[in-house]
Amino acid sequence: MRIVVRANDARAARQGQTLLAAAGVNAAAVLSSAPAPQGEDISIYPALDGVAPAQSANDASLVRLIGCRAAAPPMIGLQQTAAFSGAVMLDGSPKLLAAQLEAWTRLATANDERARRAATAASFEVAPPAPADSRKLKALYIGAPSSMFLALERVLADVGGIVAAAFSSYAGFDHLHDEPFDAVVLNGAQDAQTAISLCAALRRNATLYHLPTMVIIAPGDSATAAASIERGASAVAEANTPCGPSLGWLFEAVRRERRRRAAEHEMLAYRDLLGDARTGLWRRDTFEAHLSRLASDHHSTGRSMSLAVLRVMPAHGARAPEESVWRKGFAEIASLASRLMRDADSGAAFGADLIAIALPASDLRSAKRTAERIASVAECTAFASGDGGAGPLVFEQSAVELQPGESGVGMLARALRALEVEAIPA
Repeated sequence: MRIVVRANDARAARQGQTLLAAAGVNAAAVLSSAPAPQGEDISIYPALDGVAPAQSANDASLVRLIGCRAAAPPMIGLQQTAAFSGAVMLDGSPKLLAAQLEAWTRLATANDERARRAATAASFEVAPPAPADSRKLKALYIGAPSSMFLALERVLADVGGIVAAAFSSYAGFDHLHDEPFDAVVLNGAQDAQTAISLCAALRRNATLYHLPTMVIIAPGDSATAAASIERGASAVAEANTPCGPSLGWLFEAVRRERRRRAAEHEMLAYRDLLGDARTGLWRRDTFEAHLSRLASDHHSTGRSMSLAVLRVMPAHGARAPEESVWRKGFAEIASLASRLMRDADSGAAFGADLIAIALPASDLRSAKRTAERIASVAECTAFASGDGGAGPLVFEQSAVELQPGESGVGMLARALRALEVEAIPA
C-alpha cells in the first residue's frame, strides 16, 4: 500500500517520513494542500507538536491516521474520532510503528474488499449477511497479583468492560481458548521471561495472533520492554507507575482489531453466500464478476492487484485415481487452498484441476508467494487413490499482476496461457 505523510509544512512532513523510514516503512512526504503524485492508500498526519491536524481536501486514502507521540496516545474507550481512522506512535519503537502500520494495512484492505463484495453480492441480488453480534469489552490479566490489576479493572469498568484474571500461564491459555477477549495483559514485573514467552506464544497461535497485548515490566527494565515489542506486544507499562499512555495505545489496538474482525466476518459471510461454504471458494460466475470489479477498481485507484493460478496433477509416474476419488481429493485441496489464502483474497475452481486466486492490493511477488505456500502445504498431504494407497500430487503455478488497461478476464486468460491452458468454457 502507498503511504503518504501529510503536513502543513515541509519540515513536519519530512520529520514524519524520517521516523517511518527508521521503521522500514517507505512513505512519500506531501504538503496537505497538494495531491499525492503517486496516489495514496494510507495517509498519516504528524501531530508531534501536540497540535491536532486537519484533514486535507486532496486526501483520497482508504485510512487517515494521526501520528502521535508515545506520551500522547488516543483516548481510552471504544469510541473513535470521527475525523480520523485512528493513530500510530511516530516517536516510539520502530518495531512497534511498523507493526501498527501493518495492522492498519490489513484493516484498509479488508474494509475495501468488504465494500467490493457487497457490491458484487448486490449485482447477483444476494441479501447482505447479518452483522456480527456485539459483545462486552473484556480483557484477560495473566500473572502474579498486583496493583496493576486493580487499576486495569477500574479503567475497564469506567468504559463498560470487565477483566478476568488468571494467575498462571496455563490457566491463562485455558481462558483464551474457552472465550473471546479483546486484549490480554501480561504481568512480567516479577517473571519477565514467562511474560515474554507468553507474548511470543500468542503470535504463534493462528486464532490469537492479532490479540492486542500489553506487558507490565519492572521499572526501568528496557530489555524486557524491547523484547516484548519484538514479540508483538501492542503496549508496555511499568509497574507501580501510571499506565495511562500505555492503556491508550492498548485501546487503540483494541478498536482497530474490533473493526478488523467485523470486516473479516462480513467478508467471509459474503464469500459463503457467493460460493461454496464447504470449500471456502466462490462459484465461477460470481468469481468472474468479482474479478472484473477488482480489476476496474484497481485501475481507478492505481493500486496493484495480482492473480495466481494453480493446476493440480498426479505426480509424474503416479497412477491416476478414479474420477470420483479425484473429485473428492480436489475438493479437499480446494478447501485447503481457501484456508491458506488471506481473508481478503477470493478463489474459485475452474474445471476439475484448476484453482484461481485473486489478490487485491497485492503485487506479483505476493501472488507467487501465495501460490508457493498453497502448493508446498498441499503437496505434503496424502491423496487417497481409491485402493488404499496414496498418490503424490504436484502443482503447476502461474502468477500475474494487473497491467494498464487489462480486464479481469484478460488477466485470467494471461495466467492460464502461462500454464498452456486455454480459457475454459463456462
